[in-house]
Amino acid sequence: MFSAAQPARFRSSPGVTRTFCSQCGTSLTYQRDAEADTIDVTTASLDSPDDFAPTREIWIAHKLGWERLNDTLPQYPGSSRPAGGVAAP
Repeated sequence: MFSAAQPARFRSSPGVTRTFCSQCGTSLTYQRDAEADTIDVTTASLDSPDDFAPTREIWIAHKLGWERLNDTLPQYPGSSRPAGGVAAP
């Protein structure tokens, strides 16, 4: 639920829609057409992001060289979801 206006939408690539705040540009969500019932929400855009600690490290094949990973979490080179499925535990 958004507390003010509806977010702006942007088709960032084929089959992908991202939303963002039209006032400040903050990234809010990511959604694939192939998984229309799933919306990824950017944790940092939440009112209490500390309440949502990471449970997995994803897309690590694309991480920056200086980025440190949390070795106690499951790690995935890409998505943690199988094609058309839900997130792995």
